[in-house]
Amino acid sequence: MRCAPHPSTGRPPLVRSFASTTLVTFDCLPPEAIQAYVESGEPFGKAGSYGIQGAAGAFVVGLQGCYFNVMGFPLHRFCAELAALIAEGRLQL
Repeated sequence: MRCAPHPSTGRPPLVRSFASTTLVTFDCLPPEAIQAYVESGEPFGKAGSYGIQGAAGAFVVGLQGCYFNVMGFPLHRFCAELAALIAEGRLQL
C-alpha cells in the first residue's frame, strides 16, 4: 500500500508495522460460572468476550507474553519500536 506524501513536506509517511502475540490460559470453568459471567453482561462489547482487567481475570491461570497486549495495546513493544526509530535517526523528538 502506498501512502500519499505529507502535504507540507512532500515526504512519504513513516510507517513501521509489527505484531505481538500473547498466550492466555483459562481455567476449566463449570457451566454455572460461565453462565453467571455471561449474565453479568461483562463479556459484551469486548474482543474475545472478556477483559483480563475485569471479573474474567479470575478465570486466567497463566499468561505468556505482554499483559498490556491482552488489554489491547502492546505498550512495551510500541515503546521499543519508537526507540528503534529514534536510534535509526528516522524519528526525532
